[in-house]
Amino acid sequence: MFKGVKGIIALTAAAVVVVAIVYAGYVSNQVRPPARQMTAASDPAARLRITLDPKNFQGNVREAYEIAERDPTLLAQLHCYCGCDKAIGHKSLLDCYRDTHGSRCEICVGEAHDAESMASRGVPVEQIRDALRARYAHGS
Repeated sequence: MFKGVKGIIALTAAAVVVVAIVYAGYVSNQVRPPARQMTAASDPAARLRITLDPKNFQGNVREAYEIAERDPTLLAQLHCYCGCDKAIGHKSLLDCYRDTHGSRCEICVGEAHDAESMASRGVPVEQIRDALRARYAHGS
C-alpha cells in the first residue's frame, strides 16, 4: 500500500497530522478561564449543589432550604407526606428542596424543621420517620 519514498512521505505526513490533532485537543483541555470570568454555569460549586440556593427564599422557607443544604443525607432518608411523591415523582423529602416545590408547601417546610430539630437532639432516623408519619401522614 505505502511503497517507495512517496508512500513513506505520505505515511509520515499522516502521522504528523494525527499527532498535531491529539496535541491540539490536549492543549485545549488544559486551558482554563481566569477565575473572574467564570459564570454560575461553569462554577464547580454550583454544579455540585444538591438543593436550590437558600438565598433565593425568605423566612421559614429559607430556613428549610438551609436545612436541606446542611443535612441532605437526613432528608434523603425521609418520606414527604404532602403527596408530591404521587403528584410530581419525588422520592424523598430532599427532592422537595431540589426544586421550588418546598417553597410552596407548608408540609415540606414543617417536616424539614421537625426533622432537623429531632436530629439535633440525637433522635435516630427511624424515630424521626415515625414522628413525621404520625404528624403529617394525614395532611395536618
